[in-house]
Amino acid sequence: MTTPADRSVPLLPDNSVWLRGMRWWHVGFYTVLSVVVLVVLLLVDGDWTRAAMLVALGVLATAYPFLTRLQHLGSWRPTAYVVLLVCTVGLSAFLSSYGAILLFVAFPQIWMFSNTPRRGLVATAILCVVVAMGQLNLTGTDPENLRSVGLQVLVSFLGSSMIGLWIYKIIDQSEDRGQLIASLEATRAELAEAHKQQGAMAERERMSREIHDTLAQGFTSIVMLTEAAQARLRRAPTGGGIPGELAAIGETARENLREARALIASAGPSQLQGGDLLGALRRLGEATGRDGRRAEVFLPDVLPPLTSPEQIAVLRCAQEALSNVRRHSHAEEVRLTVDTQGGNLVLMVSDNGRGFPQEDSNGGYGLTSMRTRLAEISGTLAVDSAPGHGTRVTMTVPLAPHATGEIPKP
Repeated sequence: MTTPADRSVPLLPDNSVWLRGMRWWHVGFYTVLSVVVLVVLLLVDGDWTRAAMLVALGVLATAYPFLTRLQHLGSWRPTAYVVLLVCTVGLSAFLSSYGAILLFVAFPQIWMFSNTPRRGLVATAILCVVVAMGQLNLTGTDPENLRSVGLQVLVSFLGSSMIGLWIYKIIDQSEDRGQLIASLEATRAELAEAHKQQGAMAERERMSREIHDTLAQGFTSIVMLTEAAQARLRRAPTGGGIPGELAAIGETARENLREARALIASAGPSQLQGGDLLGALRRLGEATGRDGRRAEVFLPDVLPPLTSPEQIAVLRCAQEALSNVRRHSHAEEVRLTVDTQGGNLVLMVSDNGRGFPQEDSNGGYGLTSMRTRLAEISGTLAVDSAPGHGTRVTMTVPLAPHATGEIPKP
């Protein structure tokens, strides 16, 4: 816990609990001071005594606004005011018994403007002693007066000290709590900004995967089909077979356009707009066989219930696997199979292409994207390949307990 003495000047913020409550203390101080002035004018005998008390009260009232600025609680001003306050109250107690009325504001102000609790205790003790000496000076020092004044001083000191220390602790805790709340609010704002940035990064990563799995693959297919058409044209200048290649290019371009519109609208894959995952997988297999390789697709009549994220992940992974076959495998045959095994949906894409070393199965953006997509739905990806022995990619998606019925074999 920090204390005002530990802080540098300026000490207190504008919304400090000390400052918010000070306006009422100002009103109370000047009210009591006005009452004392009225009492002095009406009840105090002796012109010299009356004049001395009024001058002392006037000096205190004049110095009060300039020395009691809590924003500078660690400077010399509040300490100077406490010294002036003790002197004024003590002088008034020496001159008249009515001077003790000032104790109503003196005790609270000592604790307000003392930098530390220790200084508050010392100032309170000095004030009690000075007032007691003034009362004894007026009433005499006989044993009865000594006992009476001594008891009053002791009670006043204990009461003021207990209340002052308690209030000081409450105010100090309020300041610490305010600092803690401000710190928590700042931390909450930082966390909100971090979550916002994390969400933006996740969205960018998702869009990157979508573009890679749709538009990039489509453009690759267009390039490959165009190159095949050009090669056919060179071999047969009359253009035999070219219309088929052009039709495939046109269909792929239209599919890319649909995917682009779906991405702009933040919808799911265009192939799934009707909720037909089986149809989308079948069309993928057919598109893979357009460039002359043999494509076999083994699908069940129905699929177990899948959520939208699961359907999208399965379709995108199948797209990526078949795209890899077209671009890299040089395979003559490719097979796409969907089955259920042990409560899981299993989608397998295999080819008889050139394959690649097994240690390379962890690299590449495409395979990494597939693993990421499947991990988001608690699925897994397994790649089995070897040079000259083709490649088999197996995607496993756990099914809900009510959707684990075995799919009939094709």
